[in-house]
Amino acid sequence: MKPIALLSSDLDGTLAGDAPATSRFRLKWEALDPEQRPVLVYNSGRLADDILNFVDEVGLPAPDYVIGGVGTMLAGPRHTSLLGHFAQRFSEGWSLEKVDAVLGSLKDTVRQPDGYQHAFKSSWYLLDASPETLSSIERALAEAGLSVTTVYSSGRDLDILPRSADKGQALAWLCNELGIGLDEVVVAGDTNNDRSMFELPGARGIVVANALPELLDMARDNPLIYSAKQQFALGVVEGLIHWSVFADARS
Repeated sequence: MKPIALLSSDLDGTLAGDAPATSRFRLKWEALDPEQRPVLVYNSGRLADDILNFVDEVGLPAPDYVIGGVGTMLAGPRHTSLLGHFAQRFSEGWSLEKVDAVLGSLKDTVRQPDGYQHAFKSSWYLLDASPETLSSIERALAEAGLSVTTVYSSGRDLDILPRSADKGQALAWLCNELGIGLDEVVVAGDTNNDRSMFELPGARGIVVANALPELLDMARDNPLIYSAKQQFALGVVEGLIHWSVFADARS
């Protein structure tokens, strides 16, 4: 296998959630040669500015890039926004006003706070939705003339995105821009909104031990996905040892 050239990791429940584990990851990462270590991408449901603030708050290493809003935002080195070029992909079949009108008309949906919303992401709370409920929402959106993707995770969080948007597609776009092959990428996550990263052809994966069943099931019998025995950032460290990014558990 080729050496890893890029790490794309979720934050909440993956690199964040256990402070000592987060510190351990940072120490291991910053011990790597800055000229040789992989590109570091945080790929989160949080919006881009929130990611950057959160990274400082919890003490994670500074990223090279952030993908925010479940694959709908991108910011680059020194926080220079690449969103204008990136967002050109999203206009066809998308209307935030129509999405909000459809979701707002449903009985059990509750709009998430403004801090979780932006021009290409409409986020709602919907508790314990059945597959039938989700299918009916998708039909209602299609009947409104929208071409969208629905991402449901953690038995609560419903994100409506442009059809060409999710964490995986955003990561693939970035890798193409950087000239990095997907077979040089490792991804890490813990919930269903990370699934699209793991589905990228050739990409290697790390599923942390505290991951939800929706992602743990995906990792079974897949040689490209490593199921860590440890939780949160320690699981990511364990996976990066497995994929030969970190030398060993003691260093």
